[in-house]
Amino acid sequence: MGFKTTNKHYYTKALQHKSYDVNNNNERLEFLGDSILNFIVSEQLFLNNNKAEGFLSQQRAIIVSRKHLNKVGKKLIKPTSIKSRLKIIPEKIFGNTLEAIIGAIYIDKGTAKTKEFIISNIVNSEFIKEFTGVDYKSELQQLGHKKKQKIEYKLLESKGLDHSKEFTIAVFLDNVNISQAKASSIKEAEQKAAKKTLNIVF
Repeated sequence: MGFKTTNKHYYTKALQHKSYDVNNNNERLEFLGDSILNFIVSEQLFLNNNKAEGFLSQQRAIIVSRKHLNKVGKKLIKPTSIKSRLKIIPEKIFGNTLEAIIGAIYIDKGTAKTKEFIISNIVNSEFIKEFTGVDYKSELQQLGHKKKQKIEYKLLESKGLDHSKEFTIAVFLDNVNISQAKASSIKEAEQKAAKKTLNIVF
């Protein structure tokens, strides 16, 4: 998760499905995590877009959708980490468990760390484009072409082991560094940086 946990009890409970213990499970943490997720996503959309309410609602619905959360949850949570009595863990349980983990982070670490986790893993997830169909690089290229601006993507940093690399990409408009983004692939980092640039400049 990128930080040291203080009270492991909450995280243990977040990984406990009701099939494992009907009285001591992650449903209360899931309820809390769902509310916090909606609030933080709403706040981020409001702060980073000048769009109308309809657009913001649509984007939030995509980000917090069950299908998207299931994918993110499946990426972050090992099936063996979830305590259950089910033979096969359905996809929806990964999304529900992810919300419970958000609740656990909030209780353990407070708003700042929870926001950091949500923005990094959910708002800027690698799966978002599957649901939105938005190619931020192409959109930026078109707008830059209209304004006759030169757009360049530069790799600033590459660190980590081969199986867990992190790339930092910067976007330059007419040789001015406008934004930077990090991701586990160059392609994803470029998309994130392009999205940031669109929000900043256009």
